Amino acid sequence: MAVSSTRRFVAAVGALAAVGAAAACGGTSSGGPKQNTGATATASTASTGSAGSSAQPADGSGGAGTASSSPEPAAKEGGIARVAQWPPGSSPNAIFPFLSVDQLSAQNTGQFQYFFFRPLYFVGLDDKLAIDYEMGPADKPSWSSDGLTVTIPMKPGWKWSNGEQVTGKDVQFWLNMMKAESASLGYYNAPNASIGVKYIPDSITATKASDSSISITFDQAYSPDFIVGNSLQTVTPMPLAWDVVDDKGTKGKCAEDTLDSPTLKADCDPVYKYLSAAGKDTKTFASNPLWKVVDGPWQLKDFDAGTGGFTIARNPQFGGEHKPHLDEVDFVAYPTADAEWKALQAGSDRPESLQLGVFPSADTPRYDKDDIQKDNPLAGAGYSVEKGALLDSTSFYKLNFGSKAHGALFRQRYFTKVLQDEMDQQGAIDGPLKGWGYPTTGLVPGFPAGNPLSPAAKGAAAQFDPDEARTLMQAHGWDLSTTPATCKSAGTADNQCGAGIKAGDKAEFTLEYPTDYQALDPVLAAYRDAAAKAGVAITLKTKPQDALAGELTACAPDRPAGCEWDAILYGGWVYSLLPTADTLLTSGAGANIYGFSDPRFDAAVAKTVKSSEPQAWYDYEDYASAVALPMVWMPNQVWVWAVAKGFHDSGQDAYQGFAPEFWYYTR
Repeated sequence: MAVSSTRRFVAAVGALAAVGAAAACGGTSSGGPKQNTGATATASTASTGSAGSSAQPADGSGGAGTASSSPEPAAKEGGIARVAQWPPGSSPNAIFPFLSVDQLSAQNTGQFQYFFFRPLYFVGLDDKLAIDYEMGPADKPSWSSDGLTVTIPMKPGWKWSNGEQVTGKDVQFWLNMMKAESASLGYYNAPNASIGVKYIPDSITATKASDSSISITFDQAYSPDFIVGNSLQTVTPMPLAWDVVDDKGTKGKCAEDTLDSPTLKADCDPVYKYLSAAGKDTKTFASNPLWKVVDGPWQLKDFDAGTGGFTIARNPQFGGEHKPHLDEVDFVAYPTADAEWKALQAGSDRPESLQLGVFPSADTPRYDKDDIQKDNPLAGAGYSVEKGALLDSTSFYKLNFGSKAHGALFRQRYFTKVLQDEMDQQGAIDGPLKGWGYPTTGLVPGFPAGNPLSPAAKGAAAQFDPDEARTLMQAHGWDLSTTPATCKSAGTADNQCGAGIKAGDKAEFTLEYPTDYQALDPVLAAYRDAAAKAGVAITLKTKPQDALAGELTACAPDRPAGCEWDAILYGGWVYSLLPTADTLLTSGAGANIYGFSDPRFDAAVAKTVKSSEPQAWYDYEDYASAVALPMVWMPNQVWVWAVAKGFHDSGQDAYQGFAPEFWYYTR
């Protein structure tokens, strides 16, 4: 799928939150600012990077449908499949691809819109961190010798369902609207002065669009991998049939303009206003002529505005490489995980049976690497167990370097290492996750395979080491005879407590996490108890998810509330493709709520955006591994799918999207 321009905070607490509830995890909902990431064309691949038990399925081998190396079964063409919407209780609420921040979710993008409207470039298919050039309307781009201009050839056979070809002018239409309506677009990132980078459309100085291609010139040379994988994969060509301002089809002027047109804003405003309103009207999703003009392999047949369930049918005009095997797919809405579970228990041989669903956590069998079907509670109902995709994400709790009470403590590299050493990720995976999980190894994810990992990053991968935690505290001047430990050697020498910490200060802080995620209770209780043995007293406090979201603001004179919180477990960060921290952690970045600022870190990040040299990535990762970062890594969950016997479901991706054109019956 195309990934929401950016990295994003996810409103569910990594994987663990989802254990205790049917709420979304990963990138299903955005809880904060976005950031871009791009495809890296280097040959580097990720190492597993973390010590783990044999129960851990995070072997980088891929997601659901890739658990076996046996040949794929022959496809039976045609038929209708019924698939449970994921997660239960969530449904699409926007069909116009020009999404606002609040609309950016996997339910709206990879599980809905991309069936009908394909982005220029598609990433993450089969759990691979790469662009699949067969999946989108554009061929591989070429670059000018000075690195400033990219030319994007459009595939001649890729057409809209109204018979018109998908052209460079359709790409220009999107860019024009992006320029005029950037404040309304969730994919938009403001210029980042700390690293000297602008993002599209601000980084574009000129374009030249034709039927067969579009050329884009940038303000400076960027990494081609970053531009294609981070920026262009968020661009969705829009048909000229959408350049209208009302239900009568009155022609607009947004598609006709150029980015420097003095009337661009005036021309695009009425078009955007009309399309945006129509794109939120769920009652007319399936009937509005606008949304019947599609270029993807599917078209929307029906949408139930009451339940959120919908049906897609194959697009007979689709000119891409991968045409659907199935005639239709019904995405069934269940209000709760329990309702979906009852439907699965009823069996796979009824007309209304599901072909794909998700095991609720309470009924998920324990992972067995030698026999994934062991103790499958749905075997008698005609379902197999399949491992879901590994997301290109990090899960963590957040440290507030701007905290009035404990910011100085968090800014010490040895102390963040102590906090990480006491986090038993594998224990959480083996316990509440029943083996269906994988660790967050560091700022650049070690799973799934594909991210470039330096030797230093691999060596510094997060792991459970309580002995080291205690040793570090003692070596830096803390008295561990009581909990919380007290600083007995104030100062900035290597054997002292560190800058800003006074003699007698205590090693303590409050960690807040969401109410109603019961699976977190034993995990964090064990973490609290482990940290206490190293002299760190952690007070655990639960609050509603929305309340935590309200607290997550940066500490500033005009935002004193942002200086009050110590640590919050709210969510993680889902990367797009190139896992750089340009809008997550650089100085002044929109998502940097942590009070973290490091010019050397900013410079290292800038090189990942502007250079394609592998050494730029290694320098970035090496430095990130050596400094105090404002997060403590936590495990990610692998969702477990129930697949009906005789149904093949390959084609899931690393960003929670579906590719139902690869699904089919085998009997």
